[in-house]
Amino acid sequence: MDQVIVGTLGDQRGAISGDQLARLGATAAGRRSALRSGQLMRVRRGAFVDGRRFRAAAPSERYAMTVRAVLLTRPGDAAWRHAALALHGMPLWHVDLARVDVLSDVVAATGASGVLVHPRSGRAVGRVDGLPVARLADAIVATAASSGLVAGVVAADAAVHHGLLTPTELKRAASEGPPVRGCRRVAQLFDFVDGGAESPGESVVRMILALAGLPVRTQVSILDEEGAFVARVDVLVGGRVVVEFDGAVKYADGDGRAVIAEKVREDRLRSLGYAVVRATWADLRHPERLVRRVRATGEVSGGEPDAASYRATG
Repeated sequence: MDQVIVGTLGDQRGAISGDQLARLGATAAGRRSALRSGQLMRVRRGAFVDGRRFRAAAPSERYAMTVRAVLLTRPGDAAWRHAALALHGMPLWHVDLARVDVLSDVVAATGASGVLVHPRSGRAVGRVDGLPVARLADAIVATAASSGLVAGVVAADAAVHHGLLTPTELKRAASEGPPVRGCRRVAQLFDFVDGGAESPGESVVRMILALAGLPVRTQVSILDEEGAFVARVDVLVGGRVVVEFDGAVKYADGDGRAVIAEKVREDRLRSLGYAVVRATWADLRHPERLVRRVRATGEVSGGEPDAASYRATG
């Protein structure tokens, strides 16, 4: 593949349009050859990505590359809903990665080949990497409305945690924008956003427990009897149940020191009378089981397992 095309793919974070390929001198035969060899991949009509980079990427980055490629084929249109979240670098949770939503100067919503086009309706648009993208607050509100409460909270937690926006800005986006379907979910969003969550897993754990009616607080500092710091825990349920999300990344040092340190930490918490429940990615697929494990400690009351509620809003 021509080095100019390779360079353009790099500059555009792995995305390129068919029109750009033609302007850069790629012939139809050359394009077919690049597709056969896997150097290029077609993700939508006229939208291409760097095949090697795409195959090596995580699903969320593959989706972001797809969104970039689609926007390059639609000058003037802006990424919307979770497509906008992907370009803003926000975590995606239970959204449709086969769908790209865009804002355009149309009268009514239309869709074809996995691209859903929505009326711009005066919505403000910014830019990310030179591409038109809906504002972060607007995209979070729209994602909560279209993909569920948990999807919106995961993105909102990350945005607030990293100082990209405030809960007040989120509320303003919901009140000032045009009406959206799913307004009940949007109204709930503001009750659950917590910038203390340090990862999507922590956000989802908190949501599972909160939607089951359990009292939760995040990033709580635990002190011993003499007031000395012992640990800062992901979630505290009631007064005595610590729930820690285990994404396994922090144990990647390879020599076991992190595992030993974590065990010492947990033993210290238990010696102070705390029950400790560890949650993993597998638990997030079965929220009712996590709720039962927390209730089985005997340290909290109420909060029946409510998988239906979680899935309906997730």
